[in-house]
Amino acid sequence: MRTKRHCRNPPPPSDQTLRRIGEDRISALPDALLIHILSYLPVIDAVKTGVLSKRWSRLWTWTPNLVFDQLGEWDEKSNNFVPFIDAFLVLHSSPKIQKLAIDMDYRKRLHLDNSMDEWLRFASGRAAEELNLQLSELGYFHSWDFRANVERYLLPSFIYSNNSMKRLDMSFIDVQPSDAISWPLLQSLSIRSAFITESTIQKILLGSPHLKILELSNCEGFDLLRIDSNSLKRLVIHGIWHPSGGTDDVLQISAPNILSLEISGYFYKRRVQLLDVSSLVDVVINLQVWVEDRRCVLVEYSNILREILRKIRHVEKLNVGACSIKQIILSMMKERFWASLVSRRKNLTLNVEPTRRNISDVACFLQTSPKLESLQINLASSHGTSRKVVESQKTSSSCLQLQFDPDSYATLESYWTPKNRLSKHMLAHLRTVEIFGFNETHDSNGIVIALVRSLLKHAKVLDKIAIFAPEIEYYSDNALVARKLLTFRRASRKALVQFS
Repeated sequence: MRTKRHCRNPPPPSDQTLRRIGEDRISALPDALLIHILSYLPVIDAVKTGVLSKRWSRLWTWTPNLVFDQLGEWDEKSNNFVPFIDAFLVLHSSPKIQKLAIDMDYRKRLHLDNSMDEWLRFASGRAAEELNLQLSELGYFHSWDFRANVERYLLPSFIYSNNSMKRLDMSFIDVQPSDAISWPLLQSLSIRSAFITESTIQKILLGSPHLKILELSNCEGFDLLRIDSNSLKRLVIHGIWHPSGGTDDVLQISAPNILSLEISGYFYKRRVQLLDVSSLVDVVINLQVWVEDRRCVLVEYSNILREILRKIRHVEKLNVGACSIKQIILSMMKERFWASLVSRRKNLTLNVEPTRRNISDVACFLQTSPKLESLQINLASSHGTSRKVVESQKTSSSCLQLQFDPDSYATLESYWTPKNRLSKHMLAHLRTVEIFGFNETHDSNGIVIALVRSLLKHAKVLDKIAIFAPEIEYYSDNALVARKLLTFRRASRKALVQFS
């Protein structure tokens, strides 16, 4: 016979328990740790902590990372942003700071320039290791005209001699040093939307013996980049708008010691010519055709890209953007160009939309990559998957229904046929294939699956094909999908298929 159990009320909390519940454990932390925590807060929020107690009232004045973001934290109509920074820096107590970052709308005014000069003088006096100055003038950027009558902020002369700065990132700022530059510790330099001459670039390189990364984005003022620095290993050129004023519309790049090169963005009325890039290992190409030029210069863009590919045949790793792929394939249409584009690359990354034409383009790249060991395909679509589609997939199916496109498969097979004189060594070294962004909705015709089937059939030393489908994580039987893919004929018995 069961006995009835009585529920007993818990005893009331003791005084010691109440004290422990009400204990302020954060304030028990040492000042150094609290200051470290405050350094992750926006400056305006760090200042607000000063009202918590007498101890907190001055802690914010010791934060090492000073980030002032007008667009993200202030009303755009507010006039208090500049006075706030002025007052904050006067009250700041730490003899050294790690970082000063300012993101603000800039319009040329004497008092604003004076304040900015003082902010940078403060950063220099406190031995800041990182300066991030993001200025913008919305009308300027919307005009897309770098020759418009726009006055940028002029970097003050004292900044050109700095013994503590390791990273400098700035936009909408003119760099015009009158004397030599001395940045002995600088490792990374990024300049955007600025006028900078060839002589200034040479001064920067000569005065920055430890510079490793140089990024020039939407800049003007130079036609030649001659980089002989032994320390610089990565060069990024993102968009060049107008020629520097001469009759030549060619941007020449000579950088025999760099290991990594990225050429991307719009090169409005400019051509890119690589001279000496003999040490390159890693290259990213993502040039885009300016809309008004699309009809008249598409062939010219393709020829430029073909010449770039010829100069980088020795690189081991290549990443090609979707826009550049279309133009490169156009340049490959004539068979006489194929042999000149065969490269020694071992790693290839392609960014494509899953269409029948684009998957064929992947095969074109494989034809010119006989040494290829690793292939990564990033699938992108101009049509996003709606929430309703995803939800309907969740409820209507517990297993992914893979489609297969026989026409795409037949097209791909034509690239590997023995009649193709470049097919002999194709896929001979391919070991790893990764496909990111797979989506059943966008691949409803089975184009990607046709590619997977073809690669499995012909890659004789293949170790793995991994397909990543982030939008269909809700399928519980991904292993079943992988096993279904493994029913395809495989040239390599050790080839694994992962679907996740």
